[in-house]
Amino acid sequence: MEDEKRNAIMSLSFYGLAIVTILYVNVSGQYKSGPCTPNLDIMSVFLIGPISFILMVFNGFLLSYLHKETKYSFRIHLSALLIWGVFLLLN
Repeated sequence: MEDEKRNAIMSLSFYGLAIVTILYVNVSGQYKSGPCTPNLDIMSVFLIGPISFILMVFNGFLLSYLHKETKYSFRIHLSALLIWGVFLLLN
């Protein structure tokens, strides 16, 4: 159970750091995109979804085939992926 909690804390820490980074990039104004050239402000939002998907699949693999304790991390990545999808649909 201790490994599962540690994995969940690492997943939450990753998303906390990602949110702070995305907010900094979008609010600072140093990384603004032009009409034809996407920069970090756009790319940071689009990269979090594929990263969440990769981490979710990896944790699902560890949970299913190697019987590691990654149930909470899998749910965290799935939730982040769903929130990202809803965010993109609403914007």
